[in-house]
Amino acid sequence: MSEELVMPRLSDTMEEGTIGRWLVHEGDSFSEGDVLAEIETDKALMEFQAYDAGTVLKILVEDGESAALGSPIAIVGEAGEAVPDQPKADAEDAEATAEADTKEQEAEPAEEAEPAEEAKSTPAAKKSKPAAKPAAAASNGSGGGTAALKVSPIARRMADQAGIDLAAMAGRGSGPEGRVVKADVERLIGGDAPPAPSDAKQAPAAKPAPVAEDAELRDLTPMLKAVAARMSQSKQTVPHFYVESEIDMTRAMQLRAELNEGLADRGEKISVNDLIVRACAIALIEHPQAHRSYFDGRHAYHQHANVGIAVALDDGLIVPVVAAADTLTVREISAATRGLAGRAREGKLKQREIEGGTFTVSNLGMFDVANFEAIINPPESAILAVGATVTRPAVVDGEILPRQIMRVTLSCDHRACSGADGAKLLQTIKRYLQAPSLLLA
Repeated sequence: MSEELVMPRLSDTMEEGTIGRWLVHEGDSFSEGDVLAEIETDKALMEFQAYDAGTVLKILVEDGESAALGSPIAIVGEAGEAVPDQPKADAEDAEATAEADTKEQEAEPAEEAEPAEEAKSTPAAKKSKPAAKPAAAASNGSGGGTAALKVSPIARRMADQAGIDLAAMAGRGSGPEGRVVKADVERLIGGDAPPAPSDAKQAPAAKPAPVAEDAELRDLTPMLKAVAARMSQSKQTVPHFYVESEIDMTRAMQLRAELNEGLADRGEKISVNDLIVRACAIALIEHPQAHRSYFDGRHAYHQHANVGIAVALDDGLIVPVVAAADTLTVREISAATRGLAGRAREGKLKQREIEGGTFTVSNLGMFDVANFEAIINPPESAILAVGATVTRPAVVDGEILPRQIMRVTLSCDHRACSGADGAKLLQTIKRYLQAPSLLLA
């Protein structure tokens, strides 16, 4: 019996996916575990594996096309089986949309559908008209009427997940008849103000300055959209504070050179970032006050340090996670990091490899950046921004000597930890890097 393959949830924030390419064609048979397609989500290009054996009867979403989460992308079944005319999910979606429209129409203010005088003279008619819900109406600015809140199902779901009250958007959406659609909620999540209600007496809303005529406008990829929305939300809702320090990396660089010389025959190579990740991981376990997340008015304490490593891609940024980094040696962290970064650039990360982070290291030292402030990736409570290591004169035991100095900035969520907590965490990270033999214990 035929069944639908639907757009899977491949990340915790995914709302839709784009088919990068199908690896099978109509009529092809496949086995359980075979990779059927590569799907671009808001975080990465990921593989979609078959849950069971079967045959591809019809592809509904072609390469490069997008589909909402849970909507059908293909029909599979037994070879030669007839393909149904309408995918089941399409029918259910249409039914859900119709039901939502009906509910929205019922929320229309009574005075818009029926004059007040007529309502007074016809008691029976008055009873048949449901009263407008206060939350579903908002002033349109003219003082003479109200507008019903009309929201598409996906926009309503996105707003609920983001904790956004759409009452003020009544009649101000960009969809037909002022309906709030997905793009409107994305703008709200990104921090953009909703469009002003239509009113001839009102001054026109300010518009973004036009770009240069020779500029090429390109749509954002799902990943870039997610980064834009998530970082905007973080800066607007997370109270950041920053602590900075300089770390003498001279001994750490010497240790790294010794390790790489000894591991050369095995093809292994330790990076500066591997040492930093190890130092952060064990320091986080020592400072639980700085290694907790603020969640819904409570603090979530983490048992292990799952350290994210920011990886720059050709068109975007992704943060794969070294799980339980506090339990790994420097060599194990190095191997894990190389594997994650390689799969990130090839678009082959798995969902579990990009979720569950409790802390992130963002290193721009290889780009000769002196120092910078990074934005926290919620629900994490902190991120370490790492600058370049440069040789500078420094006073050591009364002597001026050349030392390799690295500047770092720790961004912290003030809801999760205090300034003192953040400072103590950074002190411990610094202590481990300046006495790097401790990283091998």
